[in-house]
Amino acid sequence: MRRNIYRVVLAFCSALFPVLQGLAQHCSANWTPEYKCLEHCGPCPRITGNEYRQQQYQLEIQRQQDLRRQQEAAEAERRAKADKADERGLDAAKRGYWQLAARWFVEALEFAPDSPEIRAHLDRANAELADMESAAEILALRERIEDSIAAARIEALRLRLENERAVERFTAMLARFRPPRQYKFAGNGLIGGTGWRVIASRKPGEPAKRMCEVIKQQSKLANSPFDAGVDCEHYQFVLGIADSFDVFTDLRDRVVFDDLTNGQFSAHEQRFYDVLRGKQFGELGCHSNGAMLCLAALENEDVKADHVVLYGPQVTRETLTMWDQLVRDGRVKSVKVYINENDMVPALAISYADHKNHDENLGKGSPLDIEWLKRTINETSPKLLVQTFPCSRSKLSFDCHEMARYKANVKLRQ
Repeated sequence: MRRNIYRVVLAFCSALFPVLQGLAQHCSANWTPEYKCLEHCGPCPRITGNEYRQQQYQLEIQRQQDLRRQQEAAEAERRAKADKADERGLDAAKRGYWQLAARWFVEALEFAPDSPEIRAHLDRANAELADMESAAEILALRERIEDSIAAARIEALRLRLENERAVERFTAMLARFRPPRQYKFAGNGLIGGTGWRVIASRKPGEPAKRMCEVIKQQSKLANSPFDAGVDCEHYQFVLGIADSFDVFTDLRDRVVFDDLTNGQFSAHEQRFYDVLRGKQFGELGCHSNGAMLCLAALENEDVKADHVVLYGPQVTRETLTMWDQLVRDGRVKSVKVYINENDMVPALAISYADHKNHDENLGKGSPLDIEWLKRTINETSPKLLVQTFPCSRSKLSFDCHEMARYKANVKLRQ
């Protein structure tokens, strides 16, 4: 028995092979790999997971568009049928055929149950019939009217629920099959803070001299020494998106709003933010208000980074929790926080947000109490690594907040 089965299979394959061979004789080198696969003229191309997701995403979009067109066409057809039946009812009413008119109006309501015009026409017909028909006939007609309207409304509800389910399904598809964002490696990046307005970059491996000269020129135009804080050998991308070269104007018009929106204000309002999109960094350094911009970019998935270093960062209790969660979720491998003694910015940012949010911790720390600041960061975001540096300052200055100071202090510790 088994030998007979083998003979059948062998005979089938022997008969099939010449057919496939004959089909292959018409193969063309100009055909796509997919079409060659279909015509047995070549291997079938592998579809990667991302390609498959993108195909499914496009297919779902097409299916939703087809469904919407079908629903619009069905609605137009129902409306046309309702108008036609209503016109016939009006024609019958003009000739005094009220019972016929009522039937046409009932049919019209089956297609447009919520039409006030058709309902008004039917009420007029019912009023005329009240003087002409028996009570039993009027009751039967009214029952038919209510049944027709109820059936039409059930059908409308079914279509609406079907559409809602389609929307829900499409939303789920968007979440599952949204084409993955493409990121381009940009080396190490530095995002400057308050008063920084600069854009400069170089390809990984390209000499740093040209980029450094560009930063110096922009620093000179801004009348600000931020170029002294940039290690051109270490970074391949440098960005600052201040609203103004004047620190206090930038603080008033942009930075304070970032404190209350976790950096999203600058991400949405500053046009130079778009330069960040699609970049992947080995290390992402973020100075001062730049920490808010870095957080917004990572949360929005506009950038990716393996490691993040925050220099004298503008932070709040909420953003510290968000930074902590980025590490816990594995979206960044580590977040280091460098703080100079006498750098008042991190503590002032926390205190300002506490004041606006009426936080119970308001007033419990001093901007110059480095131990309170370290404790606050460690308790709020245990996954963050905090390191402090000594820094003496002149009275009423922000010298210890300058990126140049952080650059020098980090190099001393290395």
